Amino acid sequence: MCGRYTLAGTLEQIRSDFKAEESLTEDWSWTPNYNISPGSVVPVIALNGQKRRKVVPMRWGLHPHWRKEPPEGRPLFNARVETAAEKASFRTPFRRRRALIPTNGWYEWEGVEKPKTPYFIKEDHDDVFAFIGLWDKWFVSEGIELLSCAILTTAATDRFKSIHHRMPVRLPMDLWDAWLDPDTDPHRVLEEVQGGKDLVFWEVDTAVNSGRATGDDLIKPANHA
Repeated sequence: MCGRYTLAGTLEQIRSDFKAEESLTEDWSWTPNYNISPGSVVPVIALNGQKRRKVVPMRWGLHPHWRKEPPEGRPLFNARVETAAEKASFRTPFRRRRALIPTNGWYEWEGVEKPKTPYFIKEDHDDVFAFIGLWDKWFVSEGIELLSCAILTTAATDRFKSIHHRMPVRLPMDLWDAWLDPDTDPHRVLEEVQGGKDLVFWEVDTAVNSGRATGDDLIKPANHA
């Protein structure tokens, strides 16, 4: 599962990092956030009609295009990679509407009983990387549409099972184009994704439990002194 993640870059930095040739965010601003929660509007990388990368604001929590009612209740912020191709909510996006979710890392909570222990998990560098995502378009009314997304998850590697049994799927840069291209078989791309060997993690303060906290101090190692 991935229920909180971070994104430190500005929109211009994200556009540069992902070589997005077009941006549809002129009327939308983004502030670096170190505690993004489901329901937030986040920068997502998708393709335009000319198959060029664009940065698009989307609600984190996928709302399927075929639903008649507006979003309510718990959003579909994760999709299991093992079943996304068959699930009604995800199978169309899996075939045609695939995305990259820019990030610098994510949080997981260890333990069954409260208080659980939060950990910050990231790749072993300070650059932005990408979660594999899906997106969909729901028409609110004439001329108004809701774009929303979900992060694909997989079984956690042995190293991280003690923290959580699921983890987000990450995609190396050399596979970005293939994943975004609707003409590419997504299963072929998924066969090449990496595991968890290049990840690092550490315990952080329980201040991250509050969705209202968004500062960069949240990713600092916990101080038990």
